[in-house]
Amino acid sequence: MDFNEDTLRGLLSGRRIGGSVYFFRKVASTNEIACELALKGASEGTVVIADAQTKGKGRFNRVWQSPAGCNLYTSIVIRPPTEPALASQITLMTGVAVAELLSSYCPYVTLKWPNDVQIGGKKVSGILAQMRASGKRVDFIIVGIGTNINMKRDAFEETIQDISTSLREETGGDISRVDLTVKLYDSFERWYARYIRDGFDPIRDMWLKYNSKGRHVQVVSGNELYKGEVVGIDGDGALLLRDENKITRRIIAGDVSILRGLVCF
Repeated sequence: MDFNEDTLRGLLSGRRIGGSVYFFRKVASTNEIACELALKGASEGTVVIADAQTKGKGRFNRVWQSPAGCNLYTSIVIRPPTEPALASQITLMTGVAVAELLSSYCPYVTLKWPNDVQIGGKKVSGILAQMRASGKRVDFIIVGIGTNINMKRDAFEETIQDISTSLREETGGDISRVDLTVKLYDSFERWYARYIRDGFDPIRDMWLKYNSKGRHVQVVSGNELYKGEVVGIDGDGALLLRDENKITRRIIAGDVSILRGLVCF
């Protein structure tokens, strides 16, 4: 099936997530478009899809490569009844939804806090959630998801070829972008409904299954550098890091990289 607006609208009609579709051949950023739509009153579940982005971004304003014809770049508008302080849980929930889906295509899918989905230690998908709030109320959250589907290794920028991958590279064959897109929204809808119904605990439990506790990492948070063993995440979604002195530190934001060749503390 062709990856176009008519096809996707037909397959997503009537769904909570994807019932309203905005499809573009090329945009600067799907998150920017989704934010504009949300400010104008777009309903929860509205999705923006692009075949290519010219200014795709990850965390810390890093560039997310967004070539045409091979991947999925999408943003979802949600309006959860949650406090702004807990909005970071949405990123972790989305990671679970993406990891569960990609595991149906390929084993060895893991999650790296807070927003990376990996296969064999290489990044295959990234999540960027952006919130607008009024006082103690969330107006909306834009959940941006970029997933490398059929991108070939030599198409990645040379500086990230060894740390990035795609489903095609891992499975050896092309994947239907249409099928994956529909399945992604289905997975997101299931986990979002569970989050609204049951809270964060089921999300946390599943996230930890994909995370592999015991990894040794370093975290750059502002001007601070922390090293230690990942022992989990807390009820708010903060990373719990135990250092060589057996002190557990709570990390609420930072850039995580995995350390190799270390023994357990």
